[in-house]
Amino acid sequence: MTTPAAAMNDPRVRWFHARRFTLRPGDAPELLRASGDSGFVAHLTACTQGATGWDWSFRLVKPGHGWAFLSDGKLTLFVDEPGQYVPAEAKAGDVVALRLPRARENLHPHRFSLFGGQGGCVVGKGYAKLFLPVTYEASPHLVEAFSSKWADQLRFSLYVANSPHDFERADSALIDVGPDDEAGVVRVLEAFVRQYPSALVPRGIPYATKEGPLGVGRVDVTAKTDLCDGYGWRRSDEAVRGVISSS
Repeated sequence: MTTPAAAMNDPRVRWFHARRFTLRPGDAPELLRASGDSGFVAHLTACTQGATGWDWSFRLVKPGHGWAFLSDGKLTLFVDEPGQYVPAEAKAGDVVALRLPRARENLHPHRFSLFGGQGGCVVGKGYAKLFLPVTYEASPHLVEAFSSKWADQLRFSLYVANSPHDFERADSALIDVGPDDEAGVVRVLEAFVRQYPSALVPRGIPYATKEGPLGVGRVDVTAKTDLCDGYGWRRSDEAVRGVISSS
């Protein structure tokens, strides 16, 4: 299977991805910084108003009196603030949730990421992808809506283009969300559109997706590699190479 990085370096795949998946009116812009426009990213971060949430990808490594070491398998953290992880009665080896900022500025190239109040998308049971053609002007309001109390009990991953020059596409924002949280995410999205009726600009339905809530592209997937922009690059690569895929 071709990796996303390899697919992005193939000019045929880049053309297909731009014209058939993101449905751009022209070629993709030259984006020199994967971390995006620093001023715009800072503005999106400010729109979260410091929202924090629970990240359930950690295990308790070693508990102590008023302190603990937690690890997600890659990073080990020392915490000594009361209530910084739950459940408080967890024992070494147990899965725990760590309270962290919900904004993730550099999690994926060319995207600003925001997790739900209960963490990011759960991949295990399969998940849905929603492709949102949000405008540059409305994108800060989208981040604000999904940082609000209405998203406190939800698990999802929202990704927004992190450059002002990258919004002429059908997936200028996208959401990965599991089956237990999709209805809640759609309710937040519907409330957002009611408040900002011009926020989503019709651009068509991306290749290999179907029309979903509010007329946006939607698809069910299972692979972790399909998170964020992975699905679009995979399906574009398969289309160029003539590979038949069931998802």
